[in-house]
Amino acid sequence: MQYSGQRIHPRERLDCAIELLSGVRVVADVGCDHGRLSCALVQRKVAERCIAIDISEPSLKKAERLICRIGLQDRIETRLGDGLSPLAAGEADALAILGMGGTLMTEILDVQPPLKGAVKCVLQPMRGAEGIRRWLFERNYPVLGDRVVLDAGRYYQVFSVGQPQRESQSLPLGWPADCFLLGYTAFQEREPLMKPLAERMLATTRRKLKTQRADALLQQAAQLEQILANWENEP
Repeated sequence: MQYSGQRIHPRERLDCAIELLSGVRVVADVGCDHGRLSCALVQRKVAERCIAIDISEPSLKKAERLICRIGLQDRIETRLGDGLSPLAAGEADALAILGMGGTLMTEILDVQPPLKGAVKCVLQPMRGAEGIRRWLFERNYPVLGDRVVLDAGRYYQVFSVGQPQRESQSLPLGWPADCFLLGYTAFQEREPLMKPLAERMLATTRRKLKTQRADALLQQAAQLEQILANWENEP
């Protein structure tokens, strides 16, 4: 994140999250860290107001200093607490949960009402994307948007989900059975950077298979090979 005067210029992964959050009024930034996402959302007028939440008091203090520095105290509220516990149901119409592991994300989202009543949630797992994607699919959370961004040489998956639906979801034609390594919606839409990410993941898996023949690695390699083999087919 860089500053130009009082203006915040997010890097690619946060920029993508901001785009997926468009059309909302109040955003709860869960695990806000330094508060940069909240500040950028309000500065760009993507959100009218943000609630910045973090379990770490030192991180929240950093967010408060940034908010004061750019004069957004009346638009961004900070709250100390674990996950969604500081948030009342219906208080935010969107959630942002970025930069943490997929397992922790499932723990945060395991609440009632779903998404604490928000209409959408944007997620950017640093690791364990398979776990959070599977958890959401099994509970019928629809994927609204699914992107892959390249930021400082690393690929990030950034996606949004809506309120869970009554109907069970199905995986698209050409997608490997029981595969949640990557986004099937991104595959359907042929998200441009998904292919190089799948190629990088497959190369890593094949390197691991040279020293260990685990069934999970063999399955992962087969799934990635199927995704890449079907990439050029019409969605």
